[in-house]
Parts: sequence; C-alpha cells; structure tokens
Amino acid sequence: MGSNNGLPKEIFRHWVHSYEEDTREAKVFRPGNYNFPRSRGRFGFEIKENGEFVQYGIGPADRPARISGYWKAEGKDKINVYFEDKESASYAINIISCTEDVLMIKK
Repeated sequence: MGSNNGLPKEIFRHWVHSYEEDTREAKVFRPGNYNFPRSRGRFGFEIKENGEFVQYGIGPADRPARISGYWKAEGKDKINVYFEDKESASYAINIISCTEDVLMIKK
C-alpha cells in the first residue's frame, strides 16, 4: 500500500472537484484551500503519502460525508482506491496531469 510508483509529488494533498472547469475528457480538481465559487457542496478526496485515502462526499444537509480507505499506485498515472467500508465501491483515478494548482483526471 502507498508505494509512490513515480506519482507526481503534488498529488499528495486534499483535492476538491472544480466541476465548473470540467471538460469532455477530464474532471478538474483544485487544492482544498482554493477560492471556489459558491456551491451546494463539492466532492473531494485527500491522498496521503502513507497510503491513506479520504473521500469527502456530499452528505445530508450538504455537509461533507467522510469515507476512509487506502490507495495503491499502478504506474505513474493511475491510483486504485479501496475503502474499509464495504458499501463503498473501489475505483481508479486516472491522472491526466497534476501540478500544485490543478489535478485533471479522466472522466
């Protein structure tokens, strides 16, 4: 778990979906401290270097719902995400590009 496998070091932070910037091919994420336009809640996640993964969904009353899990790199542009809560399906994050300011992943 958590082997970096050449992942960009900028990936290890809290990312929040900036859906206003999405393209046909990509979902756009910004760092958690980005000045987002007002919204009724946003999906996000945090990728930690120690292998932890925290997903922030939109829960009741538009409050973040937090789900803990872990990640495993598959090459330098793919991260597989698994959850301790068996109700939550695992999935892959396919990285298109990652800088300190923006993370773009395949839809």
